[in-house]
Amino acid sequence: MIRTLHVDRSFDLGRCLYLAQDFRWRDCGDGWHSGVLSENLLHIRQNGQRLEYRADSDLSELLTSYFRLDEDISTVHERLSSIDDRISCLVKKYPGLRVLRQPDPWECTVAYICSANANIAKITGSVEAIADALGRELKLGDEVRRAFPTVEEILCAGEDRLEKLSLGLDRHKKIVSAAERIHSGQLDLHCLARPSVTYGEAKIRLTACYGIGPKVADCIALFALGKTQAFPVDTWVRKAVQQYFPGLELYDEAISQWAQDRFGEYAGYANQFLFTGQYMQDLEQRTKP
Repeated sequence: MIRTLHVDRSFDLGRCLYLAQDFRWRDCGDGWHSGVLSENLLHIRQNGQRLEYRADSDLSELLTSYFRLDEDISTVHERLSSIDDRISCLVKKYPGLRVLRQPDPWECTVAYICSANANIAKITGSVEAIADALGRELKLGDEVRRAFPTVEEILCAGEDRLEKLSLGLDRHKKIVSAAERIHSGQLDLHCLARPSVTYGEAKIRLTACYGIGPKVADCIALFALGKTQAFPVDTWVRKAVQQYFPGLELYDEAISQWAQDRFGEYAGYANQFLFTGQYMQDLEQRTKP
């Protein structure tokens, strides 16, 4: 059974799924994409102003939240465009881009712990390897994948089991350390997602964890905790800021603060437009004949 959701004219499913926000998606042909979302295996594609998906249950509420279809994106675009002409150009070029609202902050935390000094393919491989080794089996038609393991499943597996997955850079230790803090109650990711918890408070709590620096904390805050003031700075964002705002010679934390001062609650959206613009520019240059 195929279910549908309405999207606005500009929505671009491909850019939402594959531009370094979530790492459980794969292209399965004929416009369909396979993903694991909050322990649900689903296939999804875009058909004009409709999202069509196959799953074992009705995921309309989950997908509406995930893609922020309940958000007035035109207001976000108008506000960004009024703040800065350079961002306005990127909004016009990539109007279908959205900032995802990931349903599982634990999976998002592990994914971004795996993101340090890694490209999208490496991060995707690491997250999938963890799921394949430790997650619960999921089936949809002929496809079999696995849910991302819970905190308890990670702790049961331990550092030795994770180390065998060759995640690199002591990531097995960092993941288990984060799991221990969550299990003990020292870190409550769902609590940090509450609107009453400020972005600053959330970042302090996150960076208190071994293996979670400012950039990783900002990614978790933006993509899983709903803190749209967050402005993660990676290689592409750093290059984009240097290109679009020449003369702004700042270190990463100062770039984040500059963006928050300039764009306020829309800083995370500005971040994604800058990331996408730079990433696509670099991709075009690498694929030129």
